[in-house]
Amino acid sequence: MVPWKDKTISAGVILTTLLMVVPLSAQDGPTFPAVIDTVVIMGNEKTRDEVILREIPFTFPDTLDYPELQLIQNRLQNLFLFNRVALDVLNTGRRRILLIQVTETWYIYPVPLVFINDRDWNKISYGFQLTHINFRGMNEKAMIGGWLGYNPSFFLSYFNPWLGRHTRLIFGIKLFNSFIQSKEFDTTERHVGTQISLGKRLNLNVSIEGMFRFRWIHLPQPYTSYLISGKKWDTVPQLGLRFISDYRDLYEYPTSGYYLRWEITRTGLFSHQPRYWRWELDNRFYWKPAPRFSIGVRNFTIINRRYLPVYDRIYIGYRERIRGYFYRVMTGQNLILQSLEIRIPLLKVRYFSLGNNPNLSAFTQNLKFGISMGLFVDTGQTWDTTRELGIRRLKTGFGVGLHIHLPFIYVVRLEHAWNDRGKSQLIIDAGVTF
Repeated sequence: MVPWKDKTISAGVILTTLLMVVPLSAQDGPTFPAVIDTVVIMGNEKTRDEVILREIPFTFPDTLDYPELQLIQNRLQNLFLFNRVALDVLNTGRRRILLIQVTETWYIYPVPLVFINDRDWNKISYGFQLTHINFRGMNEKAMIGGWLGYNPSFFLSYFNPWLGRHTRLIFGIKLFNSFIQSKEFDTTERHVGTQISLGKRLNLNVSIEGMFRFRWIHLPQPYTSYLISGKKWDTVPQLGLRFISDYRDLYEYPTSGYYLRWEITRTGLFSHQPRYWRWELDNRFYWKPAPRFSIGVRNFTIINRRYLPVYDRIYIGYRERIRGYFYRVMTGQNLILQSLEIRIPLLKVRYFSLGNNPNLSAFTQNLKFGISMGLFVDTGQTWDTTRELGIRRLKTGFGVGLHIHLPFIYVVRLEHAWNDRGKSQLIIDAGVTF
């Protein structure tokens, strides 16, 4: 299947067609399979048609079944540009139109920042950020901002997920200056650098990307002895290669499909620099054996070869966590995490609106709400040598939670977990676990 090629329909034809078919579509819903002749898009005041059309993996006229219609809807929802995406098939008698109606979210955020770090409410950062998540209406991300509090930082970044209509390149650049609380010592690391990435979409779901990152890292006295250079600053160049194959149905809360992210990174080139290889594998699979529940499994592995400097060590207990050991910190040269989660919808996601002010439609129209239940098991460990690997050293937790689907945040999780030592804990977190 290849992306739909551009067709133009005048506004007058669209309006006339819709006026003709509204009574018909109100009487009878679409029957499948449906032969689609063309596409009409409504509601995209800022987003260009091209951004929507290139996500459709069909060339029209073509025949669509209901699962293929759902696929198109999910792909558009996965852009994170719209509060809601609604699809309908309109039959005029002479032609069948795929009607795509979108409610755009707010794209420019000149707002104060308040957020937590490492999923720890004691590590709060606050500042200001100007973000445009749909720059030029082409789904480009442009950001500038900074914050104080925990890990004060300043950054400037730009990311284009689809550069060139047919070449389908990926490009990103970022500049940063960060003061990061050391996870090993009671001191602050300073990270200054840049990152440039360039890749290509092999198809709508598969991409490959190269990355070059350059950092200068400073540690104050008396911790400079932990720097590889033996001076006040380490120079840390990195080259990386990333492969992604993403066939999840809905990114914000997957219930079917799979996601693979494989990365290899080389850090350092010369003797006065940290030099090591890193392999990172993130494999996620989702299966829906029945309409009322789905099963997700994840394996996440990081393997490092050669010595890691203190500022690049890996951890469980910050970004990656084991529920049941949510606040337990473990570190080592390598890491493995495994998760299984059963997701059961309790209240199907529905949409509501607040008022009818067109100037505030991004904040008030088609806002989502729903509730799901999750049953989960997490297990994992870190290690330095293979002798430390073993079932007895695994830390395991399990539990149950409510997943509340909300606008803008997407998912808030309220969970109760127990670990393999019988201790329990309550967890409040944002975002789907995997």
